[in-house]
Amino acid sequence: MKMESVYHKGEEAVQALAGEQQMARMLSRGIRDAILGGAMHFINQQPIVVAGTKDKRGKVWASLLVGDIGFVKAINSKTLVLDEVMIRSTKTDVFYQNILNDPELGLLFIEHGLRMRFRVNGSAKRKGAKIELQVSEAYGNCPKYIQRNLLSLSPRSISSESAIISGTSLGTEEEAWIRNAHTFYVASRSLEGKTDASHRGGNQGFIELLDNGVLRIPDYPGNGMFNTLGNIYQNPQVGLLFIDYEKGETLQLSGKGEIQFDQKSEADLQKTGETGRFWLFKTEEWIRTRNHHQINWEFIDFSPFNP
Repeated sequence: MKMESVYHKGEEAVQALAGEQQMARMLSRGIRDAILGGAMHFINQQPIVVAGTKDKRGKVWASLLVGDIGFVKAINSKTLVLDEVMIRSTKTDVFYQNILNDPELGLLFIEHGLRMRFRVNGSAKRKGAKIELQVSEAYGNCPKYIQRNLLSLSPRSISSESAIISGTSLGTEEEAWIRNAHTFYVASRSLEGKTDASHRGGNQGFIELLDNGVLRIPDYPGNGMFNTLGNIYQNPQVGLLFIDYEKGETLQLSGKGEIQFDQKSEADLQKTGETGRFWLFKTEEWIRTRNHHQINWEFIDFSPFNP
């Protein structure tokens, strides 16, 4: 009897385009419908989580939540609870309205200092001041391309109201932020409605900003699952998140993604770590939040895997 694949058709299509079907099949055993082993303890110790959501217009967003240790808790292998009382970042983030519109939620738990990350996807329901997530997928990711930094385990509540500016075309300050970034986070969503949050990293300047305002992002060698690109293959709606821990600011972009494979010039092969794969992102809307969070941090070093 043929086993049902844990991957959807978009993921399988991109795995085939990249010639990574065998690797993806091997790693599929790590994708479970429950949080197992030490992952529960890892989740319970994190002061930050990146969340992927969809708004009422169908746009996908990636958000940062910062809170006291235990603000997200795996109460058992199938259930996560987010306690809003323990969250110290702004409550004006689009995350809060989006989960009322659509329950599908993708969470990324990442500890940059240890280069560890774990993804949990599922369906959320608000219960008073708590958000309860029923787990549908849970799995770890490889440590590649994570820049190490140390975050304080005791974030502070923001001392004044957040200042929000937004637009549809990136300004010069936002473009400079993107050009100098070495890390960002991405939320994507399959046709079936599964929302996912992931991480991308490289050396500063690894994101190209083309003349038409399109971001060109290299796809480095990875685990072969192609969860994010598989979602984009099916559904171009994507959300990006850039974080400035020093200033306590976030930059959220929502727009459309497009896969760009078989880029075989010498320069493109060098930029992609020899994969010849990129993806493009066109901003349709952006939100910049000042005084989003207050947390101490210290940069340590870049990933040795960065091309």
